Amino acid sequence: MAETIVWNKKLLIVSLILGVLAVVVYYLHEWSLQKRLRGETVRVLKWNRDMAAGEEVVEADFSIVDVSSSIANQVEGLVKENDKAFLIGAHLNRNVRKGDFVRYKDILESRVRTPDQDITLGMRALTIPIDPNYSPGEVIRVGSRVDLLGVVALKGKPPRAYTLVKNLRVLAVGGVSEKPQPLSVTGKTRRYGTARRVYRSVTVEVKPELAERLVDLLLRIHGKVWVVARNPAEPLKPNDFKGINPEVEPILSQPLPSKSF
Repeated sequence: MAETIVWNKKLLIVSLILGVLAVVVYYLHEWSLQKRLRGETVRVLKWNRDMAAGEEVVEADFSIVDVSSSIANQVEGLVKENDKAFLIGAHLNRNVRKGDFVRYKDILESRVRTPDQDITLGMRALTIPIDPNYSPGEVIRVGSRVDLLGVVALKGKPPRAYTLVKNLRVLAVGGVSEKPQPLSVTGKTRRYGTARRVYRSVTVEVKPELAERLVDLLLRIHGKVWVVARNPAEPLKPNDFKGINPEVEPILSQPLPSKSF
């Protein structure tokens, strides 16, 4: 009798194991069948809420979903899970609806860096016309530091050259804001594109109030402005003026010459 009980326990255990294996095989078969019917899947993003153009995207605004490759291939520009970091901090280019797939064209193209983003916050870019015959040529490039000189006729004094402002950062040369890019790299040697040799303007970075005063001052300059290059590592001295040269400021109180209009 005892031997029969032992065999019954063994048969029960074997039956349970076979039952579990049968269930596993069944679900594997079903999963395989569903996968074949559904095809390969990819993980993409969907919007979690309605959003308006211009809104900033945070991680809670989208979720990850699985879709079949066949569907994903039919929708242009889907953002996949691996690229979700691209979204965070971006701004919407258009209105989106909850449940819509996240697409690259939903995001503002201004995410690509533009030259105006190089302007320091609170500052302005002011273009100064200069005499091309006296431009510093290749010495000045984007990021250079310059002083501006001009001939001024102060009241009761003959015209002469003065330094108008000092240590301005160059944002563009001749209307071109890009730094020369490497044309080739051989070992540690880099060959750069040629900087501009002749140009008629330099765009500099100034405070808004200085921009207004400089425009007013330039209307009173005899002839054109000279640009003087300086070493960018050279700091201003304690006694250096930081705006318009106080020596030429009195001219701003004089009437504008009629030729300015």
